[in-house]
Amino acid sequence: MKNIIDVTVENQAHITVSPREDEDFIFLYHGLENYIRKQEGVIAVSSYYQGEAALQYRHNAEGVALFGVNPEDEDRVVQKEKDMIAGDFGSLDLPGRYMVIGSKLARNLDVDIGDTVTAQFPGSAPADFKISGIIQTGTQADETAAYANLKRVQDFYNAGDIITGMGIRVSDIYAANTLANKIDREADYDAVSWMEQNSEILDLIETQSQFVLIFYILIFAISGFGIANILIMIVMEKVGEIGMLMAMGVPRKSILFIFLLEACILGMAGVMIGSALGYVSALFLASYSIPIPPEMYFGMDHLPILIVPENFIIAGIFAMAIITMAGIYPARRASKMNPVEAIHSV
Repeated sequence: MKNIIDVTVENQAHITVSPREDEDFIFLYHGLENYIRKQEGVIAVSSYYQGEAALQYRHNAEGVALFGVNPEDEDRVVQKEKDMIAGDFGSLDLPGRYMVIGSKLARNLDVDIGDTVTAQFPGSAPADFKISGIIQTGTQADETAAYANLKRVQDFYNAGDIITGMGIRVSDIYAANTLANKIDREADYDAVSWMEQNSEILDLIETQSQFVLIFYILIFAISGFGIANILIMIVMEKVGEIGMLMAMGVPRKSILFIFLLEACILGMAGVMIGSALGYVSALFLASYSIPIPPEMYFGMDHLPILIVPENFIIAGIFAMAIITMAGIYPARRASKMNPVEAIHSV
């Protein structure tokens, strides 16, 4: 679950600011940038202009979402540089028209670093951009996203010095809702936190957590019944010995204690062996990369294995508690036997 949250948070801004309800753009955005940067917990702010366009290379053409960004700010907000598989995201600041595109978009257009594509949009003059980077995030954006310098994109759309949105990165991701509400209230812009944008994912994680809890309860219950069954069989096999101990004057409480102690010993051995086998199995699985479809799993391209010592401790404590409770019935049954009948039945 933690991996899903980490991937989700790292692939998008923690807070996204959009134009007011009755506007399509954010005007005079430099003042809004300065206001947001002064807020407590804000690490970086990146303004962008997003528009639709068609990219053409030779006989290939693809529709894209064209983002105009300041590459340094954008990298600080969503860490684009780490996802680059070719070229440099900072190349968008170089003089001239340069573009970074998604890996799947590059394959669809059959372009590589150094090739020149033509961007077209109704009402704007066609513009040539040189491919200076290819990015792979493992999300749907790899098939539709293209990035260029903010000023070049504004000029391409004849938009002037305006933007369509703003991304914010904060130090505490769980405080993003509070800051988004403050910006929404004080600056009168539509600010949405990553938690609100991904509410369906968070609901899914919560539902999965509940199913995992039920799964654990079933496992502990099954192990408890297994231990109880083993102890009942031991009691049935040791009827004569139990009768002899009682005939020799051993208190019923001692008989009860003996079988409870046996349940604890069996449980402790099972917990230690199970924990060791579980740890070795987790290490074995973690050493192999199991591929999964990134489009279906929030950008993850392999099955994540997270080994947390606390999980072994918590599982061990719960297992011991269940096993101890499971041993009470056969222990009480042994302690309540009639010595004469127990010896006679052998």
